[in-house]
Amino acid sequence: MNKLKSHFYRYFYILTIIVFILSILTKYSYADTQNNLEINNSYNNITLYSNESILIDSTTGQILYEHNAYEKAYPASTTKLMTAILTLENCNLSDSIIINKEALNGIPKSYTTAALRADETLTVEQLLHVLLIPSANDAANVLAYHIAGSIDDFAIMMNAKAKEIGCQNTHFVNPSGIHNDEHYSTAYDMALIGKYANTFEKIREIATQTNYSLPNLPDGKERIFKTTNTLITPKNKYYYEYATGLKTGYTDKAKSCIVAKAKKDDIELICVVLGGDKTEDLKSERELDCHTLFEYGFNNFKYHTICSKNTSLDKSNLTNIPANLQDANLVFSEDLNILVNNANYQNITSNIEWKNDLQLPIYKDTVVGSITYNIDGKLYNVDLLSSSDILPTNSNTMLYFFYILLAILLIIIIITIFTNKRKNRFHRKSRSSKEPKYFRHSFY
Repeated sequence: MNKLKSHFYRYFYILTIIVFILSILTKYSYADTQNNLEINNSYNNITLYSNESILIDSTTGQILYEHNAYEKAYPASTTKLMTAILTLENCNLSDSIIINKEALNGIPKSYTTAALRADETLTVEQLLHVLLIPSANDAANVLAYHIAGSIDDFAIMMNAKAKEIGCQNTHFVNPSGIHNDEHYSTAYDMALIGKYANTFEKIREIATQTNYSLPNLPDGKERIFKTTNTLITPKNKYYYEYATGLKTGYTDKAKSCIVAKAKKDDIELICVVLGGDKTEDLKSERELDCHTLFEYGFNNFKYHTICSKNTSLDKSNLTNIPANLQDANLVFSEDLNILVNNANYQNITSNIEWKNDLQLPIYKDTVVGSITYNIDGKLYNVDLLSSSDILPTNSNTMLYFFYILLAILLIIIIITIFTNKRKNRFHRKSRSSKEPKYFRHSFY
């Protein structure tokens, strides 16, 4: 019975020590939630006329409003923004181009041209101006032939660039937007193209100009052009004081289209309107929708710095922080400065997820977790970094390792004691089995 008790206690002690060690070494994943409030994601009941539309921040691409933004539509001459992009990426503004006669073919009579003539010489900069200001289709073809050698090969370049930019449902077959059932895009994709085009200083410059002229034709006929963008045309009934471009479009099937840009104070927005028509009182839905979208953005959104790169995370209200990070200074990996709906600023939520494999040492700039902000129904992720090396030198860490070493030492001692006891018992038994139970003595 005593032997059974002895064995029981022996294994109980060993098991207890093993459980203790496992409890120390077990890894946990932590999550902490702050400000668990509901978000109001309404669009303030704004009314639009056009079939597809979207409003984004011109810098970040943040979507402020969208309606049928991912539905396929015809982009008409807003296509020319892509042609301008490829021109600036493949040509110098001072390059001279001899107008290719073949490039002037295939343009329907009802479509706008700059009255280009075969064999005349113009610069790339001149062609870009008439491409974007009066929306000259012959200029689009001339640039396409100069860059790629043919319309088809240029279309291949256009589609490759669209994918590179991030377009999801765009297919171009010509550089101008002349109607073709296989030439399509979406409001979202055109917003991405507009955002990318806005990174070119020359496009921004041309897009704000309301007039341009080419040299007179040999017969003395003037070539003076006006912008098709009434938003930037002073004294026009659709003039919008904050508008700064970019490109309009129209075909019978596409209806009125635009990729428009406006800036007020520190906020610059891009809106896309596709499929606009006329209202009952014959007003342009395209321009009315641009006014509505821009006013909605400027009146309801403001930039807020949610977090700044290399600033410290406030851990005072957090729970379940990993033990290794309790005393560490954690910083944000990047800036998060975004437009927030004024009505929803107090309703921002955040969620932190810690890495589940955090072991010391943790070195500076190691990603230890990430914080996800829910703002106006959209998620924004920012990594959390260690601002310095976290080495096993603080008291908690030393205590942690002390307990591990102590536990290991206890196990070794216990095993050694038990092993020695068994050896001693074996030797005593061995000696006792060799000794006679009694001795006979002889005296001589």
